[in-house]
Amino acid sequence: MNQDILLLRKALREGRCCSTALVSLAMQKKGMDHGEAAEAVSVLCRGLHAGMTCGALTGGALALGILAPGAAADEMASDLAAWFKEFCGDSYGGTDCTAILDGDPDNEMLRCPQIVESVWIRIRELLEDEGLDPDRMKE
Repeated sequence: MNQDILLLRKALREGRCCSTALVSLAMQKKGMDHGEAAEAVSVLCRGLHAGMTCGALTGGALALGILAPGAAADEMASDLAAWFKEFCGDSYGGTDCTAILDGDPDNEMLRCPQIVESVWIRIRELLEDEGLDPDRMKE
């Protein structure tokens, strides 16, 4: 998992947003080309570029759909959303980018990387609970 976190950090340093970093990593895990898909996912960045639902949550849900398509992903996405609501709600007072950033653009660099890493860790836990090994998912 440490390698996953390093890859997420690298993607964020390179300017990828929460959603594209998570989806790109999920696609790498599946052995899929992730360039064009990550570009399409960029519409989710910064809460649909409007401060709405955090891209880490929406990107995380897409990552689950990539890694475990079907009904399991639907259930896991619901679990991810409930966990995210508690995690960010308790820490930041909400799950949208506006609440998380609290009016301070500097919070994007301070808070968002930790949120993305926490979402990935939760994704791995959900997959493992379903008997799936995130490190052995190549098609």
